[in-house]
Formats: sequence, C-alpha cells, structure tokens
Amino acid sequence: MTNPKNIQFACICSGGNLKFDLHLVEQVELLSRLNHCHVVPLLGYCMESQGRQLERLLVFECMGNGNLRDCLDLKQGRKAMDWATRVGVALGAARGVEYLHEAAAPRILHRDIKSANILLDDKFRAKITDLGMAKCLMNDGVTSCSSSPARMLGTFGYFAPEYAIVGKASLKSDVFSFGVVILELITGRQPIHHHRPPAAAGESLVLWAAPRLRDSRLVVAELPDPALQGRFPQEEMQIMAHLARECQQWEPASRHTMSEVVQILATIAPSSRKHAAAATLVTRIGRSSSAGDTMHSTRLAVKCSVGESWRSPEMEEETVVDLTEPRLEPAIFFN
Repeated sequence: MTNPKNIQFACICSGGNLKFDLHLVEQVELLSRLNHCHVVPLLGYCMESQGRQLERLLVFECMGNGNLRDCLDLKQGRKAMDWATRVGVALGAARGVEYLHEAAAPRILHRDIKSANILLDDKFRAKITDLGMAKCLMNDGVTSCSSSPARMLGTFGYFAPEYAIVGKASLKSDVFSFGVVILELITGRQPIHHHRPPAAAGESLVLWAAPRLRDSRLVVAELPDPALQGRFPQEEMQIMAHLARECQQWEPASRHTMSEVVQILATIAPSSRKHAAAATLVTRIGRSSSAGDTMHSTRLAVKCSVGESWRSPEMEEETVVDLTEPRLEPAIFFN
C-alpha cells in the first residue's frame, strides 16, 4: 500500500493507459480529502502488472454487513432489519451525503446515490461509498451531461426527473435519489420491481409508492415492508413516508436539502431521541366540496435539532418543520 501523498507520482509513472492513470489520480485526490464517519475511508491503492495489462485498484475499509440492498433482500440468510435499525441507517447515510454536499471542499455531487452504495459495518452504521462518478461543484452547483440513456451516469430507478429529461444534475438530484433509498427502507422493495413471469416489465418503486404516499392510511396499510411484521411506530412511519415524498418533488427547488433531511431523521433515530423532541401527528377533519365523504388530512409538525452532524456544537439550532410543505417553512409545533 502506498502513501496517498505519493499517489500522483506513482500513477503517472506506472505506465499503461495515461487516460486511466489520470482518472485514478483524480479519484484518489478526491477521496483522500474526505474525512467523515459516514463516508467509507480510502485506505490506499495498489497496482499489479498482468502481462501487458496493469490492474489499478482502490483499497477501502471492509464493511462487515455489506450493502444496504443485500440486507433488505435478505441475501445469504440475513435476518430482516428492524425498524430502529432502518431509521439509524437512513440517518447515517443522510449525514454522509450532507457532508459531501455541505462540508466537503469543494462540494461534491455523488450522482449515484443508491442502496447498493450504502455500506454497513458490523454495527449497521451506514457509510457512503462509490464516488467514482462524483463531481466537484463550483459556484452554481449544477452540472450538465448527456441525457442519452447510453451516456447517462447513475442507476436506472434513481434518476431525478430533470436529470432523466434534460441531463441537468444538481445536489437536489442526489436528494431525489436519496428519497428512493428511503422508500426502499420503508417498503423493502427494489427501485425497479420485477413481476412474475420474469419477462414482465419492471415497475418503478417511485411510481408505485406515489399514490400511497398521498394517503396517510395507505402509508401504514400498504407501504411497510412485510418483513417488519407491523413492528414499527406509526408516527415514525408517517414521518419517513412524508420525507420520501418531499425528497421526490418534481421541481428540484421544492425538495429538501440534505441538511434538512438530517434534521428530520434526527427526530426519530434511536441515537438522537435524547437530542430532539418527539414528532406529533395532528389530524384535521374537513369536508370535501365534491362529495359528502369526510376527508382526513394529516399534518406532521416536528421540532428538529441539527444534533450530531458535521456541524460544530456552536452551529446547533432548533427549528420547527412542517413535513407537508415542500420546503422548510415556519410551522406551529403541537404538543
């Protein structure tokens, strides 16, 4: 293993394809600057000559529980993740992405946020990995790329609308993808669900969940992963579902920032409950103008604290969040 400080010299002088060497240099330079407990650390790199071929490998910390997608799929005889573990994973992953968006210098757009790129250590602490497609952002925070399916970067099922349609990616594109991850944690489903027979077309998790996210009763009745066996606090399920919905707003400006996502998740994460007040559900009953049926609409108001994140204790502050609004707006907290 080579000292990261010497990585550029070692790569360029190693021979082989110079284009790939320079790409590896850029990756190592980017990854070696990152230092956060929820981002998988780069330990080093190695190169091995195989005849005329030169193998270039990055070396990362080994994560005992593999990736989140495999855990949700119960591969290799895994036990189902309980609700508290899922919320903790969501918060840890959110803090990792928040660090990339807000604290890294320069800020980093990941461009491939997905459950397979969230690794879990032996204690199910989440860490973001696979920054091979990450892009450093300048002042505007927006990067353009081809919208051709053959040239798009990322994973089908996680694309934000503005990226899939016109090829415009931004920090809010990562937020949309993170919303898909939240849906995976809630439902256990893959982003593209394949029905039987195998030849049948796949169904988008985002499209399947959309009508259910708009009805608080369906959130509890139809969204939860059957593997949870109904063992979850309904209030927390409602908060996670509303958060997923807000992360997947059509307009990028209407989505939460990752700092806001962290604040909301911190209100329900087991490790953060001592730092944040519990969320309260308030149900308002009104009349539909088109029918005599009684309509139920649920308002979620949560009191948030920045809590444990990349921010210093001096930066911590409390705010009140209304989860039914597209952005964080002043709201009344109901005791």
